[in-house]
Amino acid sequence: MTHVILGHCCKDASCVKVCPQNCIHPAPGEPGFGTAATLHIDPRTCIDCTACVEACPASAIKSEFDLTSTELPFARINEEFFRGRARAPRVPAPRDTGHRALAVPLRIAVVGAGPAALYTVREILQRSGSARITVFEKHEEIGGLLRRGVSHADTRVRDMIALFGKPFGDDRVTVLLGTEIGVDIAVDELRREFDAVVLACGATRPRTLGHENHRRIPGFHHAIDIIAADNAGLPAPAGAGDLGPVCLVVGGGNVAMDLVRHIVTRDEVNPGGRPVEQILVLSRTDRVAFTPSVFLELAQLQNVDLVRDGAGLAPRAAPNPVVRDIGGLPAIDLAEPPVRGRTRVVFSFGSEATGLEIADGRSLRVSTSAGRTFGANSVVSAAGFQVTPIRGVPLSERGTVAHREGRVVEPVSGAVVDRLYVTGWAKRGPVGGVGDNRVCAAETVAALADDLAGVRSGELVRV
Repeated sequence: MTHVILGHCCKDASCVKVCPQNCIHPAPGEPGFGTAATLHIDPRTCIDCTACVEACPASAIKSEFDLTSTELPFARINEEFFRGRARAPRVPAPRDTGHRALAVPLRIAVVGAGPAALYTVREILQRSGSARITVFEKHEEIGGLLRRGVSHADTRVRDMIALFGKPFGDDRVTVLLGTEIGVDIAVDELRREFDAVVLACGATRPRTLGHENHRRIPGFHHAIDIIAADNAGLPAPAGAGDLGPVCLVVGGGNVAMDLVRHIVTRDEVNPGGRPVEQILVLSRTDRVAFTPSVFLELAQLQNVDLVRDGAGLAPRAAPNPVVRDIGGLPAIDLAEPPVRGRTRVVFSFGSEATGLEIADGRSLRVSTSAGRTFGANSVVSAAGFQVTPIRGVPLSERGTVAHREGRVVEPVSGAVVDRLYVTGWAKRGPVGGVGDNRVCAAETVAALADDLAGVRSGELVRV
């Protein structure tokens, strides 16, 4: 019997370090780690020691014997990942543990209190017994998008908020809530007051469909607003209580899937009684961007029909059997009416939304780069996030903070901005899950440690 990694794997890679058989791949630094949706356990070499189960912060590893019907496909996913691959050596390859310590007392500011900040704080604390860390968070609670942007139905992912308790509760860490850097305190002021400043503020501004005026169009909403209100137990944002009968979702990632599940499962769509009969999900490319677990959970819902837009692209071929399952969904003509009493969810791949306008009355019309138009009663954008500009922080052409290995630089000259660092989505763009921030933060803190190795009497000496 083997253990199996499930679809809500966070890729924290804590499991990799404790596995005595070296059977969890791809590991950090191996090909495919950055793009993998989950890690995998090789059933040929797993000895059921359960070390990985205890180490996993997302509770995403179970014995094959204990899998539910929804989880069984992941046993097949794990097995197929290793098909045709050579077995890894049973003794794990040595991994780099030569971290430079932060040997002198330092004062470090961390901007943001989400997952990127969590791993940054933890990494600093592991390197120093004397560093003092101040975390600045513009909201009134810690957790970032892990708290506000993940549906409360994803309990195993949201439970990772418990990880913040230990590092943020350390007596070397001070958390200042309700303080926005660039508004309440300038970045340059932080750089003067602290030995180093780490921007871990993520990418929290929802992408728009071309311009900000879409917020003023009746029937247009951002998914994060709906999900955040639901998480907080608040009423839906104005107008979002009535999305039907046809709702168009722009975006094909996990936030889009969380929104679809929210629409399908909420008790009342609208006191007036207009149920959502069809949800059309527009995915920009032919690549499946959501994780297998959210699709399988959606497929388990009652009174839901999952289909593909027959005029769209077929999902790109991939070894993941869940992707093949999506490609095997019935392809339908959108003119065909949904079955009465059921909600039809239509995946349309290769449909990049490029325009939004009011068609007639409250009806909306979305145009795409492929020259197609889609009509709907409501449009919800789940097209990802952008970095919110901060005064004094240079952005690259990609819209991320300009950097080299976590050191913030001027985009044109390439000159290093003294004492300023970046990690998380603000550093690499809005890609990757919670655990991807661990490797990202380690690189940034390593650069910080190298730079601050020459700190003497409050003076920075680069080495």
